[in-house]
Amino acid sequence: MAIRNILFHAFEGQAGQATEDVAFALAEAHGATLTALSVVDNMPVPACVVPYVPADLAENYMDESRAAAREIEARVKAREAATGIRTEWRYREGDIRAVFSQHAHYTDLVIVPQGGGDQAPAGAAGNLPGDLVLTAGRPVLVVPWSGASSGVGKRVIIGWNGSKEATRALNDALPILEKAEAVKVLTVGDEESRHIPGAEIAQHLARHGVKAEADYVTDVDGPAAASLVFEARNFGADLLVCGAWGHSRMFETVLGGVTRDLLRGMDLPLLLAH
Repeated sequence: MAIRNILFHAFEGQAGQATEDVAFALAEAHGATLTALSVVDNMPVPACVVPYVPADLAENYMDESRAAAREIEARVKAREAATGIRTEWRYREGDIRAVFSQHAHYTDLVIVPQGGGDQAPAGAAGNLPGDLVLTAGRPVLVVPWSGASSGVGKRVIIGWNGSKEATRALNDALPILEKAEAVKVLTVGDEESRHIPGAEIAQHLARHGVKAEADYVTDVDGPAAASLVFEARNFGADLLVCGAWGHSRMFETVLGGVTRDLLRGMDLPLLLAH
């Protein structure tokens, strides 16, 4: 599969700029068309508190959000003119999760900002990455709030455990892996192993022209997510590819899991698939 259509979340602030930077860089690398989607939730005030807030609060919120969207549209269009990358602008009002899920069905890759962590917005937008992975049917690239290198995809680590989700993520990432300078398939286990589980999938990658090394590390002192991020830093990775929600989402939310931990503590872009 080639990447020909990329959908990204267009919004204001430093995180919005970081997401836009990654989207334009990948569009240039893959000759893709960009769709910039700006969504404003048209029910920002929970119904239970409506009687206790000023009557014009929601109206003022919508006016400010529409004005911000017009500024973002002008910025995106100016960047389109400067780069020559074909860009389509879309503005919608409604539930952000439902809107993004619908539009994701018509693209090859979705790019959104990090939804977990102390800097994440409250409400539906904060849960957007985790929701989209389950509903979009497309790979979701999550950009950390701290920003990312514009050259995402040059050095890539693949978190591999042989699961359906990991298989889907790896194969969805193939167009990026084929252009990467270095790729490592990494398995995190809880005991020593003479066999490197990623060896077979590295052979599969080689048949696609991707030269990948396979590695195995033991994790006995902490969560697997921490080991993945630690190894990614050592490798100088600018992208981590993982299967998402290998357990049920409720299980991971309550008891913890790799997907939840990565979304909360990520400091490099994640490509997730389910």
